This record gives sequence, C-alpha cells and structure tokens, in this order.
Amino acid sequence: MASSPELARLFDIYDAFVEGRLECIPEYFDPKGTYRPSGTFPGMKDLYVGHEEIAEMWHASTEPWEWLKIEPDRTLIRGEDVVAQIWLSGRGRESQVEVEGVEAGHLVRFRNLKIVEFLAFPTFELARRHLEDSALPAV
Repeated sequence: MASSPELARLFDIYDAFVEGRLECIPEYFDPKGTYRPSGTFPGMKDLYVGHEEIAEMWHASTEPWEWLKIEPDRTLIRGEDVVAQIWLSGRGRESQVEVEGVEAGHLVRFRNLKIVEFLAFPTFELARRHLEDSALPAV
C-alpha cells in the first residue's frame, strides 16, 4: 500500500502507462509538466514538455513492445518528491524477444498531485542521488 498520495498517484501512472490510458495524461501531469528519459529507450527526445509531447513520449516508449510490465520496488518520499525503483519486463513487438527485470529509477516531482517533473534514470541509486544533490544548498 502506498504511504503518500504522491506515491499512490505514481503507482496509478505506472498502471495507466502499461495499459495505454493516454487520456489520463491531463489528470496526472501539470500542463507544463516535463518528462526526461533515461536514454534506455532508443529514438526518444531528450525532454518532453506538456501534455502533447508527453503523449508522444508514451507512444515512443510503448510502441516497440507487444506487452510491458512495471513492477515497483523500493521507494523514497521527500515532501512532494518521490523516488521509485522499478523493474521492467516485456516482449518486443517485432523481435518477440522477452526481457525481464530491467531496472530503472524515477524521480518524480509533484505539486498538488500533478507531475511537474518526471526524471528517469538507469538505476534507483542515481535517482536517489539526484534528489539528494538537488536538496543541497548552493555554495
């Protein structure tokens, strides 16, 4: 069970993502919300801004997959920011190759339960470090 409204919302977003429920984007993302991919999925832009571009990212991320599964693991909550470790599994649409247990880390910044910034990383530790580094005072 999620221990914060932001974490519960993030778990809902993971479900919507793999189920292809793009109509949820305005509900989950701020109109100026951003998504920065980790570089794991080839052919993606460096940054997606706003609902239309986030829908574009959604298509680019899921199109190559016949099916995709996201299994959340460790989480860290700091205010309205959530860091989550997930494990991706799926089968390539064309290749029919199955992959299982590919790690990703997400740092998701919410404001009023809407995503203002979604940062993807190859690992949970990188996402956690980014959160901690961004909390340090400027010198």
